[in-house]
This record gives sequence, structure tokens and C-alpha cells, in this order.
Amino acid sequence: MRVLGFYSFFEITHPIKIKESINHHLSKLGIEGSILLSSEGINGTILVPDEYENFIQEYLLGLGVDKKNIKVSNFDKKKIFSKFSIKIKKEIVTSGFDLTINDIHNGQFIEPDQWDNFIKKENVTVLDTRNEYEYRIGHFQNAVDPNISTFKEFKKYIQKNKDILKKKKIAIYCTGGIRCEKAGPLMQKYGIDTYQLKGGILKYLEVSSAKSWDGECFVFDKRVALNKRLKPGSTLLCHGCNMPLKLEETKSPHYREGFSCQRCYLELNQKRIRSLKDKRKHWKRVMAD
Repeated sequence: MRVLGFYSFFEITHPIKIKESINHHLSKLGIEGSILLSSEGINGTILVPDEYENFIQEYLLGLGVDKKNIKVSNFDKKKIFSKFSIKIKKEIVTSGFDLTINDIHNGQFIEPDQWDNFIKKENVTVLDTRNEYEYRIGHFQNAVDPNISTFKEFKKYIQKNKDILKKKKIAIYCTGGIRCEKAGPLMQKYGIDTYQLKGGILKYLEVSSAKSWDGECFVFDKRVALNKRLKPGSTLLCHGCNMPLKLEETKSPHYREGFSCQRCYLELNQKRIRSLKDKRKHWKRVMAD
């Protein structure tokens, strides 16, 4: 099986028709994962059988997806998603930044094989655009953590720190590049000279020696996080609060596999515990199929 992560910003006039087309062409191919559509473009991560990979990539290119924004990784387990779904949303990555397609297309990029050299320059500051828990699992060396819980909070961070950020060139990054395609133009509107890592962390790990990266890269599926070789890493997920856990955090006396960790053990009530037990039973049956 292969994992395809992809996105592109382009105008979609009739997203319902695109949804129907995707269902018609892909739903019978044994695909799992999710695809988001909106008037601003498409964003998805799907698990596909090897024999259909080329067909699916060609189909995505035909829809308007930029080939540079398709990332492929191997995965040998049966289940990392529960189903295949296509949803129509207001944005393909929720931000509330009020950007146009033209704004987004005016972003400045650094190719992943040039990233290490660029961020070593004296007048460059590296800024992580991801959430706090993602930064905690892994990040670029000396990167600034904006300490946000959701991407929507990033705008307030920029508004508060714009005068400081204007003093240098700012190099930003995210998992696959999509959040930066909104964060970069937003920052430029505030007069900040901003450069995005093209393709995000995943493309950087794919094409470089990853000398500037520490830790693992959190991903939003059952792989939890990937190591420098783009293989599932040692990071686990707490099913009580859905937060990622480093291996050493599982040594806490408050960690209970599938139920709780040191952050949430005091907050779990009996109803939540029963729900988690039911989910564990369900996934044991799914994995056994």
C-alpha cells in the first residue's frame, strides 16, 4: 500500500461536481483516507493499493493538483484510516485568514534541498507554523515555537509579534506545506519578509539528509508520527486526550495504554472510559479482518 498526501490551491467553481467525479473514479479502488474540497482547492491524504497509484496520481493531476504537491510514502499495514470520505468545506485548511487565491499564489518558497543552507544565514529566523504538540514531537533546530493550539491562533501570534518578525527574513515550515501557503501570504500582508519550505517537512525528509531536523514529524492518521526515513516512528497517541506521546512519556505512572496519559488522567470520567473500551474492541475487530 502507498500513502498519497496532496493539496493544491486553485479555483473550484462546482465542488459538488468534483466530489461526484472523485466518488465515481476512486471509491471502488479500495482506497481509505479523506479528501477535502472547497472553492479554494483540494487537500487529501489517502491510502491506495500499489497497482492503482499511477492511475490515481494521473487523475489528481487532471483535477488540477500540482505534481510538486503530491507526496508518496510506503506503508505495509492494512489500516491507518477507518474509511474513505470526501467532504466539502469552506477552506481546505481552516485558518480564518481571509486570503484570496491570488494572495496565496504570491508566496515565496525555498526548495527543500536548499533549506539547510538558507536557515543557516545570520539574518534568517525559523518559525514553526504548527501546533504546540506537533512542535514538541519534532522540529527544526533553533526553530521558534508560536505555542498555539490550533492554526487559527497563528494570526493573533503574527499580529502580536509582527514588529519583531519584520527585523529579519522569516523561514516558515509545516508538515506538508499547505498551512505555510496561507501563513506566508498572511505574514507578507503584515510586512514580514517570509519564505516557505516547499513541500513541508515531509518533502524535506524525502529529498535531503535531514541534518537540521530533530525528532519525528507528527501526522494526522494512525501512523501518529514519521521518523527521518518517513517510516512510522516511536511516537504514540493517547486515546484519552488524542495528544502524541514521546516514548519516555509512557513511563509515567499515569499512562495507561489506550486510555490515559499524564495530561489527562485526572479528567477522564467513567463515561469516557467506557467509550474508549468500546473503541478498542471495535479496532481489534477491524484489524483482525
